[in-house]
Amino acid sequence: MKVEIVVIGNELLDGSRTDEHVAYLSSHLTALGAEVVRATIVPDDPHLIENAIRGSLSAADVVISTGGLGVTSDDRTKQVAARLAGRKLVLDEPTLARVRRRFEDRGIPMPEINISQAMVPEGARAIDNHHGTAPGLLLEKDRALLFVLPGVPVEMRGMLTDYVLPFLEGRGLRKLSQERLVRTTGIPESRIAEIVAPVAKRFVRTEIAYLPSRSGVDLKIVSRAGAAEDAGRTADDAAERIAELLEPFVYARGPEAIEEVVGYLLTMAGRTVAVAESCTAGRLGWRITRVPGSSEYFKGGVIAYSDDVKAALLNVDRATLDAHGAVSEQTAREMAAGVRAATGADTGLAVTGIAGPGGGSPEKPVGLVYVAVSGPADRVSRFRFAGGRDAVRELAVQAALELLRRTLLGIADE
Repeated sequence: MKVEIVVIGNELLDGSRTDEHVAYLSSHLTALGAEVVRATIVPDDPHLIENAIRGSLSAADVVISTGGLGVTSDDRTKQVAARLAGRKLVLDEPTLARVRRRFEDRGIPMPEINISQAMVPEGARAIDNHHGTAPGLLLEKDRALLFVLPGVPVEMRGMLTDYVLPFLEGRGLRKLSQERLVRTTGIPESRIAEIVAPVAKRFVRTEIAYLPSRSGVDLKIVSRAGAAEDAGRTADDAAERIAELLEPFVYARGPEAIEEVVGYLLTMAGRTVAVAESCTAGRLGWRITRVPGSSEYFKGGVIAYSDDVKAALLNVDRATLDAHGAVSEQTAREMAAGVRAATGADTGLAVTGIAGPGGGSPEKPVGLVYVAVSGPADRVSRFRFAGGRDAVRELAVQAALELLRRTLLGIADE
């Protein structure tokens, strides 16, 4: 089943917003076994929208459009869909009742302008919107299916999960390939490619995709070895071999984030952690507490930007700061020990560095970061990260979580 995606919105082309729909739709569709062959972004121009959807309908089995289903002047996708199907817009009473109920549930009367949301192309199916008022649409034209979905992410994703994917599965779409994920951090993509090259040669019907980000490099292993059961076994074997070759850089064999892995390790060890942050300014604590249940093992943290706060709240020795500076191995060690003592945590985790763009020197350049752990073993690592201020901060947080993971597992530094 070939699928094309048409994403609609001026804001996606003028830089106001970044498109997130294509990646989300593609990942879920390919996971079901569809082949996404093209994605197009067009502005809120009815002629361009019509040209894009018409072209996709002539080439694909399924077309999914997102955006342009509201009540404002730039919401024109429904009219375009009706024109392409050669049908007029008619009032759908059940849809109108659902839209009206959405407003009543919020305790406000429905504006008259929202009646337009209940106008659907004659013969089309209205798709319920459980997260908003604009319904989606399903039309069939020349054996191709056209799904018209809202552009609001939570609404689009809800319709995809609740309606579109089950509908396509009911039409016979079944996944024959199998995917596995291996997540790594602290090792460059080029080095990974060298290490896993023998696996790629051995599993000839298996593809390995490298997905780099600031968190590390994910490897998506896709096997198409015959039936789904055979593909699953092949994907498992390939993922197992890759994980063996890339130890100890592998932190997950699935979608888990590193903070989830760290949380699991802390829970299994019955340990607690607290953080002391300078250059990351709270991002490390935020990452840890993103995980549900993190209150069981996260004690708290101190954002210590100034030397005075490092000394007063983390008990960093003034002599250490004077002799070595705030960004140093010695200060990082004392920050980790200090937050551990101040909070009563079993483990202290500290980050100090120079995020930039200013503040660097030849001896201590921008991007220099120290990460320290205090308990169950004491250790400190030095990093030099490239990129802008946000990049340095994100990389520092990932490095801190990885150092904590390795410490909890007793993995030595590379």
